[in-house]
Amino acid sequence: MTTSIRMRSLTRCAVVPISLIAALSLASSAGASSTSSATSPKKSEAYLCQVIPRVDRLIVTRDAPGNQFRFTFPTVVTVTSAKLAREVATSACGLPQVTHGVYYCPAEFAVSYKLDFVIRGEKGMGGEYLVANPTGCELVTGLVTARSTASRPGFYRLLGRAMGLQHAGRSTFAGSSSS
Repeated sequence: MTTSIRMRSLTRCAVVPISLIAALSLASSAGASSTSSATSPKKSEAYLCQVIPRVDRLIVTRDAPGNQFRFTFPTVVTVTSAKLAREVATSACGLPQVTHGVYYCPAEFAVSYKLDFVIRGEKGMGGEYLVANPTGCELVTGLVTARSTASRPGFYRLLGRAMGLQHAGRSTFAGSSSS
């Protein structure tokens, strides 16, 4: 069984006044030097992908409403190894971007994972989070554009390894039927 979905842009938009655009154009054509810092985010690249060296840990939270699926690991797992958390972030940033259009996906079940990356030096929790869906179109959202794990089975193997799961893969995260 397949489901047809229409993908829309998942980017964040900001309204920029025309006067600001004109002022920036004049400044750049006059050879003015930029006053932005080297750490300011590029709009074309997701913030998480720019701060990977500052990722300290990863909190993985499963959202699976009801009791129809069984899992072999807890609902919330904290990855305390900064190295492993950075590997997961790097893998997510390297996933292929999903282009706009109509897609035919296998049935998607209501199982998803919030991947909350804790960033050193950020206020509060200082996190950037993604949402990974191991079923259906197998998308990861939360970056500038949606990414797909469908052609990259190593993403869930790496996530499972970071969480301390033996031999994990996409099916581990999709769960098994409790009937």
